Amino acid sequence: MRNVRKALWLLWKGHHRPLLRRLRRWLWYDGVAFGLAYDPRETVTARIPRTPVEVRPMRSDEAAVFTALPPSGTQRVEALTRVNARHLLESGLTTCYIGVTEEGPVYMQFLITADENERLAEVYGGLFPPLADDEGLLEFAFTLQQHRARPVMPTVLLRLIEIGREQGLRRLVMYVHADSPTLIRFYLRVGFVPFAVRVERSRLLRRRIEFRPLAPDAIGGLAEPGDTDALAESLLRFAAP
Repeated sequence: MRNVRKALWLLWKGHHRPLLRRLRRWLWYDGVAFGLAYDPRETVTARIPRTPVEVRPMRSDEAAVFTALPPSGTQRVEALTRVNARHLLESGLTTCYIGVTEEGPVYMQFLITADENERLAEVYGGLFPPLADDEGLLEFAFTLQQHRARPVMPTVLLRLIEIGREQGLRRLVMYVHADSPTLIRFYLRVGFVPFAVRVERSRLLRRRIEFRPLAPDAIGGLAEPGDTDALAESLLRFAAP
């Protein structure tokens, strides 16, 4: 039902191409994502670019900044992201944080904890395993398009790690798609460690999700500068059968 609502919203707003892209994914899709983990009790020692950003929970009157759709025929990828943002913000998940600059809210991301496991399963349909009591899930990092040249995401990430520590969490996890090798390398440089591979397959509206553990040595050397295009392939070689 949630997929139908997303489709109708895109259709009503005139965004036909993002809708077709989403329909193709429901009908036939193969995706791989890597689970990355960080212990928030550890201080981040990597040199990470920062920008002046206030990080705080989102207020209800700020949601429209991230959910209002652009005119039809423009910003097609962002239109689909904004539909997903709207769905998540209306889902009942209550732990969305935003990054606020002098220009207002520019970034959003969820830090989901175990008390929201039931809602997490309802919203994502098994895309994430249940969280342990001392775990948090970082999900749906979205920077408004006009602010992506600034290091907003790294600044907010560092603050969310601190918030996780303040909440007594011992493990923060996230899942990053294999087709984002530069992003994976950034998280490895921060100190996140691969621990799992998630394999997702959709066929004619039926989805199958499989989690595979990663061998302990999967991190070896991949955080160093190098061929980012080969990163996902390198990680897959370490995936346990």
